[in-house]
Amino acid sequence: MNKLAKAMLKAFDTETLGPSAEQNKRAGQKSKTVKLNKSHMARNLVIGGVTDPSVLDYYNLLRTQVLQRTRGEQKNVIMVTSALPGEGCSLTATNLAISIARELNQFALLVDTHLRNPVIDEYFGITTKRGLSDYLVDDVPLFDLLIRTDLDKLTLLPVGRTIAGSTEILGSPKMRTLVQEMKDRYPDRYVIFNCPPLLRVPDALVFSSYVDQILLVVEAGRTTERQIRNALDLLDRDKVLGMVLNKAKETL
Repeated sequence: MNKLAKAMLKAFDTETLGPSAEQNKRAGQKSKTVKLNKSHMARNLVIGGVTDPSVLDYYNLLRTQVLQRTRGEQKNVIMVTSALPGEGCSLTATNLAISIARELNQFALLVDTHLRNPVIDEYFGITTKRGLSDYLVDDVPLFDLLIRTDLDKLTLLPVGRTIAGSTEILGSPKMRTLVQEMKDRYPDRYVIFNCPPLLRVPDALVFSSYVDQILLVVEAGRTTERQIRNALDLLDRDKVLGMVLNKAKETL
């Protein structure tokens, strides 16, 4: 655990979107599947490449607590954000989605909403030219943008090209409708949105009204109590599922 941030969920006290497999078969369509570079993922500390059981256990614990607190309540749309940049939000969202997809009879869709600076592509070692931004701006069909991975039951929706006016795009009625469709069309899928930090850009704040639950990632020894409270004050407290304490030292 020297290099990998520990993910522990703490309560705060104060198959893919698109046509079904049968529809695809009838229409003669095939889902685009990408073979991921596991060694690249391991270098980026993504659990699809990391095989250390102790590392997997931490994210499985996070997954278990998330599922226990949301399953059966139709709260399958989760936003992962942080107070500040560099606290491990994107890695947490990525590994949570993979861990959920590994659960028996559970599917996960990981969506990158870092429209200014995409990050998910780098974690998986893939190059994408189109993604969420193309759906929102150019009306490209969503099914053409989704990436089915060779990690069973995990689907990705990358950003595609970057957008300067990301706040307005994320706050658009089209984005709100998309989130609702993702939630309603496949209620057995968990949709994990990887979102920018709350205290640097307004994107995550705008987006937070669309989701069922919010995970706040904070870095142990770096994020101050005041910064945590400032971030939480921006959110609907009823939606805050908990905090992920990242890079915490292991204690007995």
